[in-house]
Amino acid sequence: MKNLLAGLLTLGLSFSLNANAINIDLIADHATINIGENVEVQVRISGLDGELALGAYDVNFNYDASLFSINTIIWGDSQGNQLDLSGSGSLQDTSSGIGWLNLFELSFDDVLTLELLQESEFTLFSVLLNAIAIGSGDFSLTANTLGDGSGNELFLDSINGVNINVNGASVPEPSSLLLLIGVLAMLVLRTKLPHSPT
Repeated sequence: MKNLLAGLLTLGLSFSLNANAINIDLIADHATINIGENVEVQVRISGLDGELALGAYDVNFNYDASLFSINTIIWGDSQGNQLDLSGSGSLQDTSSGIGWLNLFELSFDDVLTLELLQESEFTLFSVLLNAIAIGSGDFSLTANTLGDGSGNELFLDSINGVNINVNGASVPEPSSLLLLIGVLAMLVLRTKLPHSPT
C-alpha cells in the first residue's frame, strides 16, 4: 500500500512539475526570399515560469543544405541572453554537418537567478542563412536534451518548424522614364542623321 501511495505521489509531482506546456517555435523573418538574399530563423522557447527555468539545452538545427548556407549564429536576442542573466556568462558550443547544426549552451547562473529573472518566453538563438538555390526548404529542430537550473530534464510539449521558399534572382523591370528617354534619343538621332536620296 505504501508503495502504491509513493508511486502516485511521484506521478503527481511529475505532472505538477511539467504542468506548463513548453514549446519551441522556429520563426523566420521572411517566408519567401531570392537567391543571394539572407533569412534569419529565430529559435524561441515558451511556457517557462518562475518555478520552471531553462538552465541548459542541446539541440540540432536542421536545414536543407542544397538551398541554404549558414552565415552567422546569434546567441540570445536584442534583450540579451536569458541563460546569462547575472553576467557570469554561459558555456556555448557548436558543431555541424551537412544539413544540421548542433548548438549546446549551459548557464553559469544559479538556480534562484534563473527562476526569478528568466522570461517565460525568449529566443535561444538565431541562425542567419544565405539562399543558394531555388526551392522550398523546411527548417526543424531536434531537442537532444533540455535541463532546468538544477540539471533536471525538462520535457517539451511541441516543436514547430518553418518553411521558406527561395525564388530566382529578381530582374528589375526598366522604368517608364528610361523607356521614354530611349525613345526620345532615337527620335533625335533620326532627325540628325542625313537621309539618303531614294
